Amino acid sequence: MIDYVVYGKIIIDNIKLLSGEIINEQLGGGGPQGAFGARVWDDSVGLVTRIGDNFPTSIQEKLEGIQVNLEGVKQYVGVPTLQSSMFYDENDYVNYTTEERKAMLARFRENLSQLLANDIELPTSYKNPKVIHLVTEFVDENMMLQALEMKKKGSILSLEPLVDVHQWTNRDPMIEFMPSVECISPDWPTACGFSGETDPLRVMKWWTKKGVKCVTLRDGRRGSYGWDAFHDRIYHIPIIEVPRIDPTGCGNSYAGGTAVGWEKFKDVKIAAAMGTVSATFMIQVPGIAFWKEDMKMQANLYLERLMDSIQEL
Repeated sequence: MIDYVVYGKIIIDNIKLLSGEIINEQLGGGGPQGAFGARVWDDSVGLVTRIGDNFPTSIQEKLEGIQVNLEGVKQYVGVPTLQSSMFYDENDYVNYTTEERKAMLARFRENLSQLLANDIELPTSYKNPKVIHLVTEFVDENMMLQALEMKKKGSILSLEPLVDVHQWTNRDPMIEFMPSVECISPDWPTACGFSGETDPLRVMKWWTKKGVKCVTLRDGRRGSYGWDAFHDRIYHIPIIEVPRIDPTGCGNSYAGGTAVGWEKFKDVKIAAAMGTVSATFMIQVPGIAFWKEDMKMQANLYLERLMDSIQEL
C-alpha cells in the first residue's frame, strides 16, 4: 500500500532561470513537484496525474528520477500533455501580464479541460493512504470526490489550492470546501486575496477560523507561516539560505513535504520546517530535483538548523 498519494498536473515547462537563462522541455507541474517534496521524507509516495500522447522520453526519464510510485500516472491518446512557460516577477511569482502569455494560458486551460474529461481509476494500492494530497483548482472534479471518500476511511485530506488570483473565479467554491480539508497550504497572493488582509498575523488569523487543523501560508523568499489547531500558535518559518537557481515547483514541494510532516508529527512547526527543507532542494537546481540517497541525511541537517530559527508571531 502507498502511504502518501499526491495528485496534481504534469506540465512540460519552458523556464526562465533566475540567471536569465531559458531552459526548455523541463518536467513541471504540481504533481511531480509535490511528490518530490513528500519523497524527501518518506519512500512510500505515489503520484496520480494525467499525461497526453506527446510525452517525451526525456521527460519520462526525469519523472522516474524523483523515485516515487508511478502506477497512478495515466496516459490518454488524442489529448496533448500540458505545456507552459514559467517566467517570474521580482517576487518569484509567475507573470502572465503580456498578451502572448495570456494567449498561452488560454490554450493551457483548453488542454486541461480535455485531460480532466478523463476520470482516473486509482490503483488498489493507492485507495487507503495515510494522506491524500491534492494540488488543484477544482473542488468538484472527480479526484476531489475520491479524496473525500478516502477521508471517510481515515485518510488525511491535504490541499494546495490553486486559485485564479486575477479574476478570483474559484474563490467562493474553494472557501466553501475548506472545512473538508485537514491540512491546507495556499500561496501568499491567495492567502491575502481570500482574507482581504496583507499583514501576516491578520492573514493567518483569518485562515485559522476556516475549520482546517493545519494551515501553512507560503510567501516565497520571505519564508512561510504556520498554525495548527492543537497548539494554537502562529509561527514564521524562514527560508534556508542556499544558492537560488530556479523557484519553479518550490511551493508545490513545500506543500508535499508539509503534508507528510503533518501526518507524522501533528505539529505545524515541524511540518512547515519539513516543507521548507523540501523546497530548499528544489530551489537549488534547474527544473525538478531528483531523489538521491544522501538527501535524507542532508534533509535532517537542514531541519535541525531550521528549527532553531523559527519564531512565534
